[in-house]
Amino acid sequence: MKYKIEFQKAIIFFALLMPFFNLVKAQEDLTVMFYNMLKFPSSTPDRADTLKKIIQHTQPDIFIVSELKSAYGGTVILNHALNADGVSYYSKAVFQDANGSDTDNLLFYNHNKIGLKEQNNVNTSLRAISEYIVYYKDPNLAITHDTTFIYLYGCHLKAGTAADYGNGASLNNGQRRNSAVQSLKNYLTNHNRTQNIIVGGDMNMYTSNETAYSTMLTGGTVDLFDPIDETGVWHNTYSHRNVHTQSSRCYGCQTYGGGSSGGLDDRFDIIFVSNDILNGSQGVKYNTGSYRAVGQDGSHFNKSVNYGSNFDVPQDVANALFYTSDHLPILLKIKVGGPVSIQELDNLVDNFNFNTETKILSVQFSSPHQKVELKIYNTSGQLIVDQHYQNTQSITDYLQQLTAGIYIINIVADGTPVSAKVMVY
Repeated sequence: MKYKIEFQKAIIFFALLMPFFNLVKAQEDLTVMFYNMLKFPSSTPDRADTLKKIIQHTQPDIFIVSELKSAYGGTVILNHALNADGVSYYSKAVFQDANGSDTDNLLFYNHNKIGLKEQNNVNTSLRAISEYIVYYKDPNLAITHDTTFIYLYGCHLKAGTAADYGNGASLNNGQRRNSAVQSLKNYLTNHNRTQNIIVGGDMNMYTSNETAYSTMLTGGTVDLFDPIDETGVWHNTYSHRNVHTQSSRCYGCQTYGGGSSGGLDDRFDIIFVSNDILNGSQGVKYNTGSYRAVGQDGSHFNKSVNYGSNFDVPQDVANALFYTSDHLPILLKIKVGGPVSIQELDNLVDNFNFNTETKILSVQFSSPHQKVELKIYNTSGQLIVDQHYQNTQSITDYLQQLTAGIYIINIVADGTPVSAKVMVY
């Protein structure tokens, strides 16, 4: 039987391709946010009131905080910032005092959309990195039995300029950051964490030239990616003013609850993702352009976030960002559910044909491409086919390697990805 797929009709494709589905799955956007909460609650638990304004503005579905001092602080955030003003759909993970007198991380999540499968700690020489394995509560799960898991990692790496050893340590701060990242990458390898990975938090890196940054990307066996590919010397550099996350407070400004001043001039807070999230091949797709530092409008270099007018958020939210922490929260959006990997790209693909009897794949592009990559994975994430083409407007391949099962076909044409699920009987 031959199926012809028009990418602008992805819903029809799935209805035809998987007839055992009684219901076509809908797509849904989820917001993932990380926030250094500045030793919360410390002496100012009333900062939950200002956090509430930020939460109501961003409406995160997955929210991971760092610099949390206690289980009590997590309860305050849950009950006074998240489940407030009629909202009651947030839950939290178990607070784990993994770092002694130091601060810890904690996950909060929209339990209408997300379930928590398990949580673990990745031990490092300073602060543990928190692992949270969550799953999307697909409304059609009872029909599809196709659970999408997301592997989340909350980080708070060593602070301080890279060359500073501090407190008589044998490694300088940059080396200690890299050591922690190496521990994370080893953990991913040893525990077979290979897909749908999101790593975020306070990385305390001053430049992409730090070894820790390159280790985060290419160390170990699992590559990660900076979704906005913002490389360079971030510290106190005007050209990177749109991505700075610290400090939300400036020298000489009114401060609140301690923390650093100096204005926005560092990109300490970063989110990294695995490649399958960029291309959507494993049921989770990064919404291109959604990555942002909340309150960062590019007009507050070396200024407090609420100085004058803020063009990214309303002024009351800018004020809340000033009072809640000396960092800005970072977020991105992901798409889950349904055919998240199929993009409606009329200008890229004209026709996509896969014959399940002959196992012949034919793709016709709307224009020639210099470089085309074809990769096919099974549902376990194993790479089955890896083909490359040059200067072509179409590809035709006999995929004899495919046995009965479901596969992800991932095509990247001159850097633009498009993917689809197919079934071989």
